[in-house]
Amino acid sequence: MLAALLTVAVILTAQPAPQPRNSVLETALKVWDVDTSDMNGDGTADILLLTSDEQSHPLKKELGLFLSDEKGGYPVKPSVTLPFDTSMGAAMLAECDGKPPRELVVLNAEGALVYRFEAGKFEKIGEPRFFSLLPSHAKEPSFLKHSAKDLLGDGRDVWFIPTPSGYDLRRMDGSVAMAECDVVSEMRREENTYIVHRLPAVHPFTVPGEQHKGMAFLSDQFADFAHGPDWKQHERFRIPVNLAEKWQGMAKMVDFNNDELPDLVVTQMKGTVNMMAQTQVYVAKELFKYPETPTKTFSTKGGISSPILIDVDGDKRKDVVLISIPLGVTNFINFFVRGKLSVRADVYLFNGTDFGGNPTFSTSLTMDAPEGRERVAYTFGDFNGDGRLDVAYGKESDMLAIRVGGKEEFLSSGSWAEVKVPSFGMADEYSLNGNAAQDIVMYHPGGPNAKRVDVIVF
Repeated sequence: MLAALLTVAVILTAQPAPQPRNSVLETALKVWDVDTSDMNGDGTADILLLTSDEQSHPLKKELGLFLSDEKGGYPVKPSVTLPFDTSMGAAMLAECDGKPPRELVVLNAEGALVYRFEAGKFEKIGEPRFFSLLPSHAKEPSFLKHSAKDLLGDGRDVWFIPTPSGYDLRRMDGSVAMAECDVVSEMRREENTYIVHRLPAVHPFTVPGEQHKGMAFLSDQFADFAHGPDWKQHERFRIPVNLAEKWQGMAKMVDFNNDELPDLVVTQMKGTVNMMAQTQVYVAKELFKYPETPTKTFSTKGGISSPILIDVDGDKRKDVVLISIPLGVTNFINFFVRGKLSVRADVYLFNGTDFGGNPTFSTSLTMDAPEGRERVAYTFGDFNGDGRLDVAYGKESDMLAIRVGGKEEFLSSGSWAEVKVPSFGMADEYSLNGNAAQDIVMYHPGGPNAKRVDVIVF
């Protein structure tokens, strides 16, 4: 009996990882952004692509919708296309009429066009006019993926439309309220004039005792809170600036300890050759208030990115992953001689109180170095469905590798699965088919594969 059990265990252990299925999507124009949603109500997510030929005159832009089939695959060519006017600047998916699927909202500086997908085609159902800071005539259109939320609890989303003084909170049938916050506008004049707007990130959250959700607006200097009827009640926390001559700052909110109080994470960067990032975590003790000194400070040197706030070990609490490119002789030799790049990931697990003094895990990944505008594709997600965080990254220029997480290490030393795809570009995780494992959508803006999208389903 024992021998039989051991034999079964060996067989189960030796089974290879399931080979993910890759669908290649092709478009007539270059792909600049991707989003997913179940547009036809069949229970699986469909793929929406924003495409544009940035060299064309007049500017050619359209949306390509790829509907999933009964086996969870996708067609090579779009199921439906929707041409855009040249003035189109951005798009988002928002629930406008209170019943699925979500509507497609196409935006520019002067208003929006709202489309419902029904009976296999897009039908225009609204054309609200309003002023905003959103771009018009964008050559590289983008999806606004965090600009619509159900704040009133009635099944209809409120749009976050940027204005010079804050956000116009509106729906298809008109404005709901105005929320003032810290918008920074700057102008730089050389031979051309450049006007840049820096808009705070919007973080909706639940306020105890209030019917509607509150909102936090996060710039690199302030956390502004709006709540109560019509969001007229305001609170402000000034974020301490600790780096002299910083050139970039960003803030995020997440509930680390699951006490329903949004905690604050602030990252400030400085330097060019000697780059440095300082990330400070402020764990809230009560609503709208944070300690004067940060709960934890992380410092990172080298080429850095914003910290990733994600559940690494499956305990339903957010942790911190810091990504950096070590500046050293070995990395320079790898880059210039072998065309390789070494990337370091330091993981700090939140134990319910703090993050400890040292990283819980440290891992290095070696990737092919990109050229020109391209970047090495990578994304985090649970790709084997075991509840722990995994990573997919461009191991080689034509190979995406998936390394899975474990209890004793952040990531396995070897690949759990490898997929033959162009690995320079952008990779995002999505749940396409409803199973426990997340999936990947890759696109390649600005490179030779700009008209190709890879959908990798686990």
